[in-house]
Formats: sequence, C-alpha cells, structure tokens
Amino acid sequence: MNRPHDVVVLGTGAFAGALVRALAQRASGPTRVHLASRDRDRARNLAGLAQAHAVLADRPVRFRCHRLDVGGGADLRPLLARQQPHVLVVCTSDVSPAETRGPASAWTGLVRAAGFGVTLPLQAATALRAASASAEASPRTAVVNACFPDAVNPLLYAAGLPVRCGLGNVATLAGLLRRDLFLGDESRLKVLAHHALLHSPPAPADEARAWLDDEPLTTTYELLERGRRHPRADLNEIGAVAGAVVVDAFAHPRAPRAAHVPAPDGLPGGYPVLLTGHSIALRLPPGLSARQAVARNERWSGLDGVTVDRRGEARFTPTALRALREHWPDAPAAFAARDVEELRTRQLALRDRLRGLPQAPVAIPL
Repeated sequence: MNRPHDVVVLGTGAFAGALVRALAQRASGPTRVHLASRDRDRARNLAGLAQAHAVLADRPVRFRCHRLDVGGGADLRPLLARQQPHVLVVCTSDVSPAETRGPASAWTGLVRAAGFGVTLPLQAATALRAASASAEASPRTAVVNACFPDAVNPLLYAAGLPVRCGLGNVATLAGLLRRDLFLGDESRLKVLAHHALLHSPPAPADEARAWLDDEPLTTTYELLERGRRHPRADLNEIGAVAGAVVVDAFAHPRAPRAAHVPAPDGLPGGYPVLLTGHSIALRLPPGLSARQAVARNERWSGLDGVTVDRRGEARFTPTALRALREHWPDAPAAFAARDVEELRTRQLALRDRLRGLPQAPVAIPL
C-alpha cells in the first residue's frame, strides 16, 4: 500500500464525528486520520466507530487518537511537525451552535437577539491558534475550518493565516437541493449562500441563489424551506458528508472536483468552487461576477449580526451591538484577529454569567 496521506481533525463533536465517518467511507486513497481532542475516551470511541465504517466500506483509512486540548492552550505544533499532514480540519470552538437550541437562558436570548455572529470571538479563537501553529510547523498543510467559517475565515485570512476554506453551510444547502433534484453530479449545480440561510430568510427575495445547468433555479426557496424543517443534526450530517469530499480532495489531489464551500480564500459567505490540488477557483454562473457574488454574501452576513471586510475588520451590526451592550456596556463595535484572545476571555466570562440567568421575557405589543 502506498504511504498514507495524513489528515488531522481537531474535535470530536457531532460535526467532526459525521465528517470522519463519511471520510472513512469515501477516501479515495490511503489515509491516516489523527483525531485530536481533550477527551481521550470520546476520541477512542469515535476512532473505533469510524474504523468500522472504513473496514466495512473496504477503504484504506486508519485512525489514531491524540489527547490535545488546543482550545485550552495545548501546543499543536509538535503533532503537525511530526506528521506534516496534507489537511488540518478545525471542528472545535468555545461555543456550540446546539446550545442556542437548548434550554433558554439569558445567554441563548442574547445570541438569538443579536445573531449568531455575536459569538465570533468564541468561534475564532481555536481556529486562529490552529492556523498559526500550522503556518509555523507545517506550512504546506491545507487548513480547513468548520467553525462559523463564513465569518471566521475572512478574519484569519486577512491576518495572513493559511486557511483555505470552510465546511458545511453552503454545502449543506446545496446538498438539500441536490437531494430533491436527485442530482448526483455536483458540477451541474451552483449555489451562492451564507451560513445565515440555514435559517429561513426574512423574505423569499433574501433566499440563497441557485443555478442548474447555468439556468436560475426557480424553486430554490420552496425546496430549501422544506429542507430547513429537518432537525439541525440531520442538516449537519449532510454538510459533513459534503465536507468529507472536500477534505479528500485536499488529501488526495487528483482531477479537479466541483464542490461548494464557505469562505474560499477568505471570502465571506459560501460559493460554488472548483478544487484543483490545494487551489480553489470560483465556479460562478455566466453573468455573475466575483464582485457581485461577494457583495451578495456581504449583505447576507448582516443577517448573522456581524460583517468582516477584506481588511479583516469584524463589525457588529447596530442591532447586534445594542443587544450585546445590554449585558456588556463597553463591548467593541469592531475588532480584528489580534483582538480575538482578549475578547474570547471577556465573552467566556459573559457567557458564564448569563448562563445562570433566565432569558428576559419578550415584550408583546398591546
């Protein structure tokens, strides 16, 4: 057997689990997956399950576990220096989107009122550490971030950190469309969408845009509305399966592959792309320029409560900032990658305080 190509995956949560199980069944060549987690038992269990998937699918994939809490300050550089992986996938952060769908508290109320973008410092901190470690210890590694990539990746990319793209989000929405269209060939579909559109848009005119065989898909809103009624865990699985194709494309670069990814080369939002080796090119329909596609995603970014410009300045929308300052009066209106660690510390303290408080009642107009 040829020497396996190494993939390092940070995290063992629901998305990471679905991703490595999908990779176990779809890897196109010998692959060694390193699961790095602060929870060794969880990593071992996931590795054992994924190994069963690989064996049953007759795929040359092997799994190894490493106890490593990068979010808690552990140094990722020694592992990367030893393995020189083809791909590093970040699937862990300081906040889980699942929490906002759990029991109500003042914290979940803040995230709902401000938008998921209010958690950007908590989403970005581990990805920032991982990308920095890769730049130093394994600069040829393709860094892929699955944690709110639509906003995190532009922040990191502008700071000069090597993050190639994200996973999920636009790929999840494209997967829903492909399912309903019975479309096995992804190259026929082109979807432009943002993380915010995992939820129903304010109006049909704000919906994701899609093209089938370069013709506008007129049923996009109806199809996605039906798909969004699925439990979020189901949607995560769709995004993770699509993500495994992207990770495999980087791990085993061969013929170009059509895909959908969030934040390719630091662009905000999600796009149809063509993957060739470690290079990513936009795969837009005729008549839509890259500038127009980016502008559309920038507008959608506001639905999440935060925008990130090409200089890497993240700025909360007025609505998000008002909601945040009700609990954090001197919260900054804007920040950059250099500010993430300090803001992470302050947001963790804020979250811990608000978790213990009930959600404020919603005022009902008389």
